[in-house]
Amino acid sequence: MNHYQLITHGQTNGWDASTNDVNGKNFYGMRPVEVAAQAGDVDEFAAIVSHPEFSPLGARPHMFAEVGRISDGYGDASFKRLKPALDAYKARFL
Repeated sequence: MNHYQLITHGQTNGWDASTNDVNGKNFYGMRPVEVAAQAGDVDEFAAIVSHPEFSPLGARPHMFAEVGRISDGYGDASFKRLKPALDAYKARFL
C-alpha cells in the first residue's frame, strides 16, 4: 500500500518513487497520479507520469483535478497550472 497522500488542500506528503508503487493505491484508494492531480502539484504529477513503470490503466487524474479545483479557494489557480500537464496526459494516454 502506498503512503503517498494529500495532507491538506493542495499539498501532498511528497512523492518518493523509492517508497511508493507508481501504480499502487493508498489507504483512500487513490493512485499517485490522482493524488498529485487533486493537489495540483505539477512537479509531482510530471514525475509520476514520466516514471518508466507508470500505467494509466484505471487512473482518473482529470476527475481528481476537478475535485481539487472545487474543494477550496485556491483550487482554480492550481488547476490552471496543472492544465497543460493534464492536456499532455490526455494526448499521450487517452
